[in-house]
Amino acid sequence: MSQIRNLDNKRVLDLSDDGRMAVILKGGCITIITVNPDGTLHITNETNKPKD
Repeated sequence: MSQIRNLDNKRVLDLSDDGRMAVILKGGCITIITVNPDGTLHITNETNKPKD
């Protein structure tokens, strides 16, 4: 995975090597965007719970 940064050099997302999945982590929420075989997008949201 490669890190994508904005103009302020802040990390905004991680992009898979094949470009078919993006992972965004912001404020305790993980958003995963994947490309389906038919070209549509599948978006899932998960909470980023701290490990005990």
